[in-house]
Amino acid sequence: MKTGTVAALACCCCVLVLSLAGAEAPGGQRRARSEPLALNRGDVVVFAGGEDVVESQRNGYLEMLLLLNFPAAEVRYRNMGWEGDTVYEQRRDLNFGSWSNQLQRVGATIVFAQFGQSESLQGREKLPQFVAAYERLLDALAGKTRRVVLLSPTPFEKMEPPLRDDPVRTEDLKLYVEAIQVLAKERGFPFVDLFTPLQKSAGREPRLTRDGMHLSAHGHWLAARETARQLGQSLEVAKAKMDPKTGALSPPDFERLRQTILAKNQLWFDHWRPMNWAFLHGDRVEQPSSHDHRNPKVRWFPQEMEKFLPLIATKEREAEELARKLSTNRR
Repeated sequence: MKTGTVAALACCCCVLVLSLAGAEAPGGQRRARSEPLALNRGDVVVFAGGEDVVESQRNGYLEMLLLLNFPAAEVRYRNMGWEGDTVYEQRRDLNFGSWSNQLQRVGATIVFAQFGQSESLQGREKLPQFVAAYERLLDALAGKTRRVVLLSPTPFEKMEPPLRDDPVRTEDLKLYVEAIQVLAKERGFPFVDLFTPLQKSAGREPRLTRDGMHLSAHGHWLAARETARQLGQSLEVAKAKMDPKTGALSPPDFERLRQTILAKNQLWFDHWRPMNWAFLHGDRVEQPSSHDHRNPKVRWFPQEMEKFLPLIATKEREAEELARKLSTNRR
């Protein structure tokens, strides 16, 4: 853990960091800059986190807003969220590869990381351990790219009966949010505070969450817009409205773009997280069904998986074209 981090948690008087890199100040200290997020041509954006990050690829709101702001940059978006991921542990199948391997595989240039909500359920007494674990995780991510954006956890919402609501959870979560803000400031990373603005919507209809913890479609829409706003992105090109019941956007052009993104995300998910990983690279690669029946020396499965890549690329080009048209028409 960096010197001064724990002490800084006590005051939690941090300035939001909205830049992708900190300037060097005298003495080697990083000084925060307040520049908007900039995505460059060919960037690869990776989303890392737990269930809400996984679910974000199934609604596509944040990716859509980023794409509308950078429609001609040929930026690639890769969701690497995994249900149950925390700063302490990210369980993967045999031979799946470390964060370093995975980020290198996709050529990651910027990582959006969101952790802290489930970890906060351990209480404020575990906050130092959380900070130390997050430091180690950030070190692993920064080994491949120093462009990291830290998203705060989103707030809890009152649970529906018969589940009991515990107000202490919210107070503890707030401390974790403040700790993440300190980490962002120390490292010169952008920090997006989703806890404070979304807390104003908690308990209202439509509900922010589907179970008191994980975001509903409405919650994901609010979080995406807030993330884009805090990172200095224009929302003028995305004056879409979202139907809380279906998650669909209107006017229809926005929904057409979103559906194209969702189709790409499903292809990526099936390529990156195939259900039968054991036969692909796990502990069943020697099984006869993992090999070509005409030539047992040939493993057909890895070759089949590579056929996803041109399909993904096709959907990405379709999404970029739709985003360019939308951005041009709404200027």
